[in-house]
Amino acid sequence: MSTFRQQLFHQFAAQGLRTSIAAFNAAYQPKKDQRFNVEGITYEIGPARLDGNSILFEISSKIPQDELEDRNDFASYFHAIQEFLKADAKQPSAADMDNIVHDIGSDETKERDYVRLSYSYPLDDMYNEAAIQTILARPEADTLTRPIPVITNVNTRAGRAVLFCVEDFMHQEATTRVQRLIEANQEVRQALGKPLALQAG
Repeated sequence: MSTFRQQLFHQFAAQGLRTSIAAFNAAYQPKKDQRFNVEGITYEIGPARLDGNSILFEISSKIPQDELEDRNDFASYFHAIQEFLKADAKQPSAADMDNIVHDIGSDETKERDYVRLSYSYPLDDMYNEAAIQTILARPEADTLTRPIPVITNVNTRAGRAVLFCVEDFMHQEATTRVQRLIEANQEVRQALGKPLALQAG
């Protein structure tokens, strides 16, 4: 059973992910649930999950199948995405190529392949003393920055500052991870996919 601390970290990490999703939906073409479309590729940010003393979330992007010759190219595309992301300081805890089959009626199905990446963060890595002190140094009446939230059963300003950091950390991490996945898709798509100008013709 999770502790009160774990539950609070999970709650505020989830809020950070929702903030990131809202920003991507505003910047790109929103789709259902936590998904959005960037240049014909669908991306998704999954929900925060508590795993002991860590928070996990997944991001995914659809492999642009119409731009590739056959299923062997899908695997090449997936491995090229992995290679691109090896330069990142934060590495996925798991990386998979998922195949999802959708029923579209009249005995027809549609297959979609996805790059799926999981990231895991220990609770203690989601805040630090310097960030907390910066937040606590703000005047309580400061209207130019996001206020420290009022949190039921968290009575100290320092405790609320920690959760403020957790929310902000997860928002920044989700945003960075997805932006890097977008960059990876843009580069790999150009290298392995059909030129976009030819598709339009």
